[in-house]
Amino acid sequence: MNTSAQKNPFEAYLTGILCRCERLSCYVRSRGWGFIMTWAHRVAGITLVLYMFFHILTLSGLYDPASFASKMKFFHNFLFSFLEWALALPVIFHGLNGARLILYEIFRVREDALMIRWVFLLGALYVLTLGIFMLMGNQQVSAGFFWLMVAITSAISSVVVCKKIWHTKNATPWKLQRVSGALLLPMVSGHMFFMHLNYQVGHDVETILARMSGMGIKFVDFVFVVTVFFHAGFGLCTIIGDYVEDSRLRVGLSVFASFVMAVFAYAGVKLVFSI
Repeated sequence: MNTSAQKNPFEAYLTGILCRCERLSCYVRSRGWGFIMTWAHRVAGITLVLYMFFHILTLSGLYDPASFASKMKFFHNFLFSFLEWALALPVIFHGLNGARLILYEIFRVREDALMIRWVFLLGALYVLTLGIFMLMGNQQVSAGFFWLMVAITSAISSVVVCKKIWHTKNATPWKLQRVSGALLLPMVSGHMFFMHLNYQVGHDVETILARMSGMGIKFVDFVFVVTVFFHAGFGLCTIIGDYVEDSRLRVGLSVFASFVMAVFAYAGVKLVFSI
């Protein structure tokens, strides 16, 4: 791992704190920060999978708008607002570190220390900005214009990655995983910003139903749901393949994980086109 980027005082201080954790420092010395980043990436990914399950189950309440409105009132408190903001931490870390890995694997960008620094700096900026929007809570932005910009950005990033890797000898699922990651980085980040630029869009039942009724939004949501659960399913199967040695158990867990992802993807797509 390239560590040529010189640490600033804050990074040196943060590294000192992390290295005082005996188990963590042992891994850092023996396997390097790349190993820690990989584990953090996977933990963040699993956290987001669990959130997506919860998100689909919560939105399924839209079949009964009165019940959904009652649930939203329950969620209007400091604890859930804090958890909603804290979700930005695994979202942006997983997204930006995934972009770092794509740059490393596909575009041969080897300045790991510098890239890790940018992951944390951009992540901190994103989380801070999102927190400010949540505290202000009175912004308005055109849904059509916002999602058009997000869709264009997502399409460009995914096409660039696709053109770069599709002719390689890697397996098709691996290629689709990288392309889906390039698509999701702008889309997921944009989704969280949009929800908090327009607070009622994600919390008021009438506003949610009005937003989801547009065919353009339905298409964006459809692509979002399918891509998220494919990306999550492949990621879980990769983790299972890396850490489960018994071949039968590995296949069984992979099939089960794929089945669960497919069920939630179906529930999400049905929700998108039924509301």
